[in-house]
Amino acid sequence: MLYLVPSPLSQKTPKLPVLAADLPLVQQCKTWLVENAKPARAALGHFNMPAPIRELQILEIAQLNPQQRQTLIEQCKAGEPIAVMSDAGCPGVADPGAEIVALAHRLGCPVHPLVGPSSILLALMGSGLNGQSFRFHGYPPLEPAQRDAWIKQTERESKVQKCTQIVIETPFRNEKLIEALLKQLSDTTLLCIGWDLTGEDECIQTKTIAQWRKQPAFPGKLPCLFLWLAE
Repeated sequence: MLYLVPSPLSQKTPKLPVLAADLPLVQQCKTWLVENAKPARAALGHFNMPAPIRELQILEIAQLNPQQRQTLIEQCKAGEPIAVMSDAGCPGVADPGAEIVALAHRLGCPVHPLVGPSSILLALMGSGLNGQSFRFHGYPPLEPAQRDAWIKQTERESKVQKCTQIVIETPFRNEKLIEALLKQLSDTTLLCIGWDLTGEDECIQTKTIAQWRKQPAFPGKLPCLFLWLAE
């Protein structure tokens, strides 16, 4: 069985990211396919693993060639429990773990996702915006002119389709993205900004762009989700 194991969203105040009832499933896994080894080791410290973490096989997905990936999935199909884990949140969602899951399906290996925190869904739940129709874009364009045009385009799509638009941004670009959103979006468009979800500094706020311009958000260097819905 290939287990998809959520990891803590907040590194500052991490919480157990899986249900207590699922811990035995996690604890039996000795091979871990991860986004990056360092945050994976930190996350494993919250699972009360029966074996020392140094004795676990922790493999970064990007470093595995196609043959290595196939061998691991074949081992998993044959009965060895293997886990997939992201740096934060749910593996396979905006995460290279999806590549491993897709391979598992092609090779006929059973896949079992475990319940845990997804920053995308938590932000959507807390936003009050349309949860019936939404689109996650990943990261916005980097180049300023392209980014600004893209923001305008997504706003038009949101208004026509009544669809919530969702993006994530790296902490050191939060300020620039907030500036661009406040400049490019219409006064009446609703914007939700959420940061440090599940952490002690958690904040989720939804306001019109006109309201945000009067009192801009200052999330600092924390992971952020940005959601907007044109009225």
